[in-house]
Amino acid sequence: MMNRQLAQRKELSSRPTRRERPTRGSRFFPFLRRLRAAGRSNMYGAIPYLMRTFALDREAAFRVVCEWEDAQAAERSEG
Repeated sequence: MMNRQLAQRKELSSRPTRRERPTRGSRFFPFLRRLRAAGRSNMYGAIPYLMRTFALDREAAFRVVCEWEDAQAAERSEG
């Protein structure tokens, strides 16, 4: 019974989610730079934007933001 319900929910989802491993300089970073420059959200508020735009699940979007924040901190400490 439970497996059938889960299968139905999966079929009903309109957009598949992906778990992507962010990499330094990943394709998400330009999007995050533009979002930050627009002043629409603080960076932890960027998670729903990433989820919608790139069809990521919450965990993957959170990892992207954390990776981006780490990259920004590294750039500040180098410069």
